[in-house]
This record gives sequence, structure tokens and C-alpha cells, in this order.
Amino acid sequence: MGLASSTMLYCAMISVAVMGVAVPVFAVLSDRIGRRKVCLAATVAAMVWAFPLFWLLNTGRPPLMALTFSVGMIIFEMLFGPMGAFLPELFGTCLRYSGAAVSYNLGGVIGGGLGPTIASQLLILTGASWSISLYMLLMAAVGFVSVFFLSETYLTDLSEMRDEEQRLLDERGIVAE
Repeated sequence: MGLASSTMLYCAMISVAVMGVAVPVFAVLSDRIGRRKVCLAATVAAMVWAFPLFWLLNTGRPPLMALTFSVGMIIFEMLFGPMGAFLPELFGTCLRYSGAAVSYNLGGVIGGGLGPTIASQLLILTGASWSISLYMLLMAAVGFVSVFFLSETYLTDLSEMRDEEQRLLDERGIVAE
């Protein structure tokens, strides 16, 4: 885009400052209204933001680029804020740490590894950012469907989940320590 690297650095610094505020805001919000609701809202926001993101970024105007990065970080933090509680709560006590760790890290490897590669290839093939926006929209839709089918956990008695886990272990003849 022909911009100075310092311009991109300032845009990134602004968005990271916004991120620092957004994480606890969305974590607390998920404690009040539910983790699933906040995550579903994030996927909808990502679908809505997929095209304006590149429209504003492609202007090359630093204030709009900083806004673009910042809104993107807010949407990311809408997912990341509740994640520390949401993922572990999806698993019973015997599997909680492993289940959350595998889910989070596998998602990071697949999304963090394949996403940029696919986006780069789309840009090479089409020569336009709309293809990346469409890819983002589709991935956000997949995220929406995935979160939609998860249970809400924020007011759930986790000991009930433990009973369900114990039943499954008993069925398999596994003795829990």
C-alpha cells in the first residue's frame, strides 16, 4: 500500500490497546449474560465486518486503518474474553484441562496455520480482497453454527456435568481416580 512501516505499527499499537480493554469487558459480559451469547454475537459481528474490514483498510488512510484493526480486535476479544471460562466448562472434571487445552490449541493450529495460507492463495487467485472477505464470512458462519450447538455453561452446575462424565466412564469400565 506504500505506507511507512511506522504507520502500520501505530495502527497495530492502537488496536492492541483497544484489545487490552476489550478482553476483561467481554469476559465480564459473558459472566453476566452467558458465554454462548457473547460468542454468537462475535460470529455475527465477524460476518458483518468481513467486507467493511477490507473496504476501509484499502483506503490507505491511517485513521480508518486503525479503526479497522481496532474493530477486528474487538470482535476477536468477543470470542477470546469468554473462552477462558467457556472451554473448560464444556468438559467434566476428569477431562476439563485436557479437553480445553486440546480444543484451544488444535483450533489455534488449524485456524492460525491454514487461515493465512488460504487467504494468501485467495488473494493470489482472484487479485482482490473480496475473496478473503468471503472466506472470513464463511468461517464466521461455520463458527456461528458450531457455537450454536454448544451448551450454555455460565449458570450450569458443573457437578452435574461430573455425574454425566462418571456415567460415561462407568459404561466403559474405567475407574476414575
